[in-house]
Amino acid sequence: MIGTALLAFAAAAAQPAAKCDVSPADRAWLDRSMKAWDYASQRISGIGRVRKIQAIVFDDRCVVTSDTAMNGGPNRWSGHLHGGTVKLPGGQELKPQVISFAQSEASISHFVMSTPSIWRAANKSGKGTTLENLMTAVMMHEATHVAQMPSYGKRIGAIADRYHLPEEWSDDSIQEQFGKDPGFASSIDRESKLFLAASEASNRAEAVRLVRSARQMMKARYARWFTGKNAYHALAEPVWLTLEGSGQWMAYRWLVDPHGADVPAADVRPGFVNDKWWSQREGFTAFMALERLTGTAWKAQAFHLGRKDVLQMLDEAVRLLPDRT
Repeated sequence: MIGTALLAFAAAAAQPAAKCDVSPADRAWLDRSMKAWDYASQRISGIGRVRKIQAIVFDDRCVVTSDTAMNGGPNRWSGHLHGGTVKLPGGQELKPQVISFAQSEASISHFVMSTPSIWRAANKSGKGTTLENLMTAVMMHEATHVAQMPSYGKRIGAIADRYHLPEEWSDDSIQEQFGKDPGFASSIDRESKLFLAASEASNRAEAVRLVRSARQMMKARYARWFTGKNAYHALAEPVWLTLEGSGQWMAYRWLVDPHGADVPAADVRPGFVNDKWWSQREGFTAFMALERLTGTAWKAQAFHLGRKDVLQMLDEAVRLLPDRT
């Protein structure tokens, strides 16, 4: 009897998980988001097709995956019940929760995100637009990182290896370390406001002046705080600002695009320029300033070549432009 029971249990365990799909409302959001990503990657960022990207999306009962939906192929998904634990290709396990991130395993990159039903249950809001629009914008941000993994992602990995940084090291690590230092926090705030003012300057000469002021302030901050055992932050912060800032720029541009979400800029812009996370706030304002100075000439670097970070691109722009009208 015991042997028979064990055989029956083993046979049941060997059966594939029951097929399923996310809820109809979540499915509608997911399908719209795939169309939005296709538009934005082609028309807004110029990223184009990301060849090897697997999308993994889940609600409170089902996880769906696609190897084709985010790289220009068919919007085709397969799903199965996750039983309360979402298992990722790298071996990680997640409980259904508010989450969105990109990662790379071997030669395949993955985009992982929970659905609006999970975010709504956690009382998340749209910050100036609908929750679904905000979540599509978040998806834009993270999917942009997938395209940048061979460039900026590789540079971040090299810094982590060189300085033996812990696995949890991230774009928020500087804030976690220096967030309670009033001098450091004040400098970040002023730098970001200068970049934002540059992006809104009435003429290019004024934008150049404001960017130069912001960069002088950043250099003074690096010289004061990024020394000794913290010197590696001077290498890492420009790359984090590039990754997070370009992702935020992509999300914002889709939200306000007439063929995207078509949301008034005044409704969603505050959420970007007042973001509580330093890397996203300062990165976004840095790219907005760069856009004011150079138009869209920077996109080839940020989304394809990855040879220059956003601070290098800003410094190059102000060297080439006059500081007077």
